[in-house]
Amino acid sequence: MIDMQEVIDMQRAGRFEELAARGIQITDVKLEQVEGWAKPCFTKSKAHYFVQTSADAIGPGGRYRTWKSLCGTEAITSDRAPMFAIGSYDRCKACLKKRNATRSRDASASLHAQNLKSQD
Repeated sequence: MIDMQEVIDMQRAGRFEELAARGIQITDVKLEQVEGWAKPCFTKSKAHYFVQTSADAIGPGGRYRTWKSLCGTEAITSDRAPMFAIGSYDRCKACLKKRNATRSRDASASLHAQNLKSQD
């Protein structure tokens, strides 16, 4: 059995692979970017690749933010219940597939543009 302080120390050190290997799921710190692999507070789901769609509303929980993932999952977070970085959570397979396809397409377009420049 693992000690909770050991889990916290591993989280602070960023040793998420080791935590995942032990079967422990823990998030990282509050997500500060407007997009990235993240997990909403108080959900049991996998981490998704979220993009923040708005951050206009202010309420009793602070600033409310709406998010949409590549696979279509939607979430609303607030300053009191924020979006957390992925940590040791598994990634959504649909988001991963769409993210990899986008990155591959962008890399191919960049390489093509470089080839055109070098021919000039």
